[in-house]
Amino acid sequence: MRQNTSNGSESTSKKTFIRDQLRDDIVKGRYAPGEPISERAVAEGHAVSRIPVREALIELERDGLVSILPRRGAQVRSFSAENMRSLYQAREALEGMAARLSAQRMRRDSLMSLRERIRDQIASDDDDMSALSALGGEFHDTVIQGSRNSVIIEMSAGIADRVTICKRLAYGGAPHDQAVLAGREHLAIAEAIDAGDADLAERRMRQHIATWSDFLYVNMSGDH
Repeated sequence: MRQNTSNGSESTSKKTFIRDQLRDDIVKGRYAPGEPISERAVAEGHAVSRIPVREALIELERDGLVSILPRRGAQVRSFSAENMRSLYQAREALEGMAARLSAQRMRRDSLMSLRERIRDQIASDDDDMSALSALGGEFHDTVIQGSRNSVIIEMSAGIADRVTICKRLAYGGAPHDQAVLAGREHLAIAEAIDAGDADLAERRMRQHIATWSDFLYVNMSGDH
């Protein structure tokens, strides 16, 4: 006898949609750190029962974006400078190894187009650093994928949202001088990867992330 799975699929689809919507709202700051998330309000806003909302919040808690407290319900997770430092220590280890493996495994011309775009953006007179920041994110993603290590890729994806939140809490948008410095550091890492120098690629990536960890630590005083 054939089982009807349409209800289960519909419930999963609703949970996924709500989880993704809440994740986007949290990462982009539409919810402030520590702000309560009402199951009822979210359910009513999306015309669903509270069950998929509750399931979505449980997943977001596993992802480190939400805290669910007894008798108080869900709230957006708060981050401190120490939280950020721990996060960046993990990122330094993951992406340092990703850079090492990319130097060993990526084709030598894999970063050519990205390097040219970063150079062009640094040389431009555009004071809006959002494009350069976006290229920086693309660069890190490319190096992570270039490692061809499924565990590094999975673990990096697992902390990516929290890294984005810490950056936003620390300084909002990247200051011009800092964005240019980061772009130059990205070029130096890419050169080491393209040269196949695994030791240098890892060292430069680790130093790059450690430098930004110190910068964010100073700018992220107190809890957020």
